[in-house]
Amino acid sequence: MENYNPLAARPEIISILVVTALIFTMTLVYYLKLKKIPVNASPSGYVLIIQIYIEFIRNLVVDIMGKRFEKITPYFIFLFTYLLFSNIIGITGFAYPTGSLTVTLSLALVMFIGTFVIGFRYQKLSYLTRFCINYTSKKTGKHYPIVVNPLNLIEVVTPLISLSFRLWGNIFAGGVIVTLWYFMIGYLTSFIPVIGVLSLLTGLVSPPIHGYFDLFVGIIQALVFTMLTMVYWSLAKDHGNHKIDEVKVIDVKPINTNQVLVNK
Repeated sequence: MENYNPLAARPEIISILVVTALIFTMTLVYYLKLKKIPVNASPSGYVLIIQIYIEFIRNLVVDIMGKRFEKITPYFIFLFTYLLFSNIIGITGFAYPTGSLTVTLSLALVMFIGTFVIGFRYQKLSYLTRFCINYTSKKTGKHYPIVVNPLNLIEVVTPLISLSFRLWGNIFAGGVIVTLWYFMIGYLTSFIPVIGVLSLLTGLVSPPIHGYFDLFVGIIQALVFTMLTMVYWSLAKDHGNHKIDEVKVIDVKPINTNQVLVNK
């Protein structure tokens, strides 16, 4: 702790700046190339690839959340792109931005706040009934809250924790495994003359490790985080998509004892 400097730049900050600059450059190039294409001409090359990518995210939003949420597709395009680059940038030697819990928790916090915004936007004050034990009126079918249910409050906070820790844990663990792999190969090859000094074997056996932990796991985790955000917001939209604890009223009719005796 004597050498700890809270003002020192963390490696993740440099990586975040690199990822942001990369996304900005790709967006700017796409915009400039798109302006040069005539109205009646078909896109090709870089513009076509980006449009296919945009259409993929748009279809994902429409299929999971519905047509009315198509207008927030740009947010999910940025979210998935940012997570994708942050998860695979380690293959170039930069630190993983998503290997920091601060980054993943911040992204999960956006999902958490957005859940309440969408819930109140589409359900108004009836959204609060999901946190309570409710009485269901037999005549109107409406739900009337009786008392707050602590289990439902825990259920709301759980996605915030699980979503942030899942992404951070997978990326951080993958980075640790890759680092240990390099140390192990470096130690084993140090006993081999010439080849060990040049670490030629490290370059031969490391690509499969990077291919799995950086590319495969990085893409999967970015897709999982994005799709779970869509699912949580979709559930907050519709009151009928989540379970509500209800106190059901059962009509108990009086027993006609004379009729029972006659039947016997």
